[in-house]
Amino acid sequence: MAIDTGFQGQCATDHARRMVEEARAFKQAIGSQAESIGKAIDLRGRVERHPIGMVAAAAGVGYLLGGGLFSPLTGKLLRIGLRLALIPLVKSQLANLAGPSAAPGERAAGPTF
Repeated sequence: MAIDTGFQGQCATDHARRMVEEARAFKQAIGSQAESIGKAIDLRGRVERHPIGMVAAAAGVGYLLGGGLFSPLTGKLLRIGLRLALIPLVKSQLANLAGPSAAPGERAAGPTF
């Protein structure tokens, strides 16, 4: 039983060529998408306009990628941040419930003890 190796070799090289062409097309598609995303984000412009903010953002991303998301320090910072954010909110809600008060410096009319 003879095997036609010439035909099989041709099939394999055709398959390899198609794979290379598909890889090149994929590379071009990814490159164009990356370029359009880069233009939309305008990373270079952001760095030029706000260098310190971008360094802080990069440090934050590095902290998260380094595993800092579930650390005790992150938990403490989140608790402090929530408290600081909630205090003005609760204060304004309590002021709304109490109603309008006298202007600063004016005393309310009524008996004083």
